[in-house]
Amino acid sequence: MASIIWMSVFLILAVELVITLILVVPVPRKIRNLIAKKIFMFELGDRLKTPILFVGIALSLALLESYFTHQRIMARILEEQEAGVAAPHHHSHDYFYPGLHDRERKYKSERNLYLAGFALTLLFVIGRLAVLLQESVELHEETDRVDAQADKTTSKPAEEASQQQPAKKNQEKKVD
Repeated sequence: MASIIWMSVFLILAVELVITLILVVPVPRKIRNLIAKKIFMFELGDRLKTPILFVGIALSLALLESYFTHQRIMARILEEQEAGVAAPHHHSHDYFYPGLHDRERKYKSERNLYLAGFALTLLFVIGRLAVLLQESVELHEETDRVDAQADKTTSKPAEEASQQQPAKKNQEKKVD
């Protein structure tokens, strides 16, 4: 059962790494904005909010479980060091290598701690990258809108000036 849990934590981490890679790969602004608009148009962020919350809670619980397991193993190793390793162990492989089983479990609990911690951290990073991407798209849309509005306001005086110049020439000709 425990290996299934940690395999799923590893798969979540692998998926998060792929998503992070996709989010940080430099692509042209128009393509990135098009992809982001499609994502925000279908409101995927709102739809995935609850599953992502459950994944975050599961990763937090996995992190706590591995931390407490690590503390328990460290306490057992310290007890054995204080009591001396002269007492025979119940495990057959510990006869030749005393404490090997505990060191193996310590290694696995540390590995699980790092896996869960990194997956949880990457989940927060992906959330922040998504927010920054959305803000970037909104700012680029605002910039395009302001540029279009500025072009309209600058083109109107130019059109009026060009229309006034022929009128002045016509008035000058009539005066002559």
